Amino acid sequence: MVLLDVNRFLTELAGLYEKCKEGTAGKAVSLTMKRNDLKPRTRKAKASAKVEDKDKVDDSFNCLVRAKHGKKKISTVVSAKDHLYFLSACNTICKAHMDALKKRKREKKKKAKK
Repeated sequence: MVLLDVNRFLTELAGLYEKCKEGTAGKAVSLTMKRNDLKPRTRKAKASAKVEDKDKVDDSFNCLVRAKHGKKKISTVVSAKDHLYFLSACNTICKAHMDALKKRKREKKKKAKK
């Protein structure tokens, strides 16, 4: 999995959607978002992080965003201050590439006569 910066991730995401339209390596793009605090997971790192955390208190969380199309995987980390920009740009890209969706047929329900 490749960790990219935010702008590069958005361009690669648009590229994945273009490949999806061509029909190469799968038919879907999977996009996942996960809240992340990027804290160390090993014991040694936790011990050293406790010392550093006393000096610096930062309770902001990051968002880990992953995209997958076939075997190609990309990811990025979005900080709390950049999340509005990222979500609006990602929303624009997703809406632009969702033109193959079909309208759902709704059947009219018959009212029961008493």
